[in-house]
Amino acid sequence: MYNLILNSLSLPSRIPLLDGPTPLQRSRLAWGDDTLYWKRDDLTPLGLGGNKLRKLEFLVADALKEKADHIITCGAPQSNHARLTAVVSAMFSLSCSIVIPGETPSQWSGNLLLDRLAGADIIPCGDESLEQEMQRVASEIKSQGRKPYIIPLGGSNVLGSLGYFLAFFELLKQAEEQGWVPSTLVCSVGSAGTFAGLVAANALLPQPLRLLGVNVAEATDRLQLQTTRLADELLNLLHTPRSLPPFTLSTDFVGPGYGQPSPASSSVLIECFQRDGILFDPVYTAKGVAAVKNLMEHKDRPFPENIVFWHTGGGPAIFDPHYYTGLLNNIR
Repeated sequence: MYNLILNSLSLPSRIPLLDGPTPLQRSRLAWGDDTLYWKRDDLTPLGLGGNKLRKLEFLVADALKEKADHIITCGAPQSNHARLTAVVSAMFSLSCSIVIPGETPSQWSGNLLLDRLAGADIIPCGDESLEQEMQRVASEIKSQGRKPYIIPLGGSNVLGSLGYFLAFFELLKQAEEQGWVPSTLVCSVGSAGTFAGLVAANALLPQPLRLLGVNVAEATDRLQLQTTRLADELLNLLHTPRSLPPFTLSTDFVGPGYGQPSPASSSVLIECFQRDGILFDPVYTAKGVAAVKNLMEHKDRPFPENIVFWHTGGGPAIFDPHYYTGLLNNIR
């Protein structure tokens, strides 16, 4: 069935950045009578891994099609999206600028170090918005006779979301080959591009999965609108308009706020590393896993389920002292 759906689609230009499907692994953790699986996009093959490679397959292909020679994107100082954008840009001989909030960093650790190793320029925007500063940088690049290409925060536009539309069917095929059927799919949600791709793909199934997005940043009503808009745009791009099945966005695990660990995320990060040997991002994926643990320990269904958490990567962020100092205090 999955091949029939995919073979019927006309896709935009794409450059291959993955060697094949990422692993789908059963967890050893026992948080109830459900079975938990990890979809390991932290193991994508470039730049220490992460989900943004799936988005960049389409975004950088579009940049090359447009004859761009300079990539501009933005994100928090420990942005995983920025790291992989810098790496892929370098691989295709595209210069790269990364706009970050605030002032010039005092420590070049974690993802910031990798951004610089990839040759990207780090541009703090001070009191300006990230979008305004990206436009200013683009104007400056144009004045030099060059052609910039702006990739939005998180790579979250309709082209970027297409990467996770396709990944959804990769997951279903792997589960089928392993002899089981997913019932619930969970991922952390920041800029909505990954989640929107999954929501759009879910709309093509005769029996959609239960989708739970764990909000780590935005107000839920805004994120709900962003997810719906991107998913609808994606289905229209592929000439497969559908009514979107219901999905849930939870704000119960944001903790102190975006970019800040919570007690629950710190605790579950350590538990997963010690039990399954898997490292999560302390402020992003770990919050999603905290939601999964809560879901499994306080389930509302009378039957065992197969739950998948989509690990979107982010391990290098743990090497920022702002994060690891607090984690050390949680180790027993």
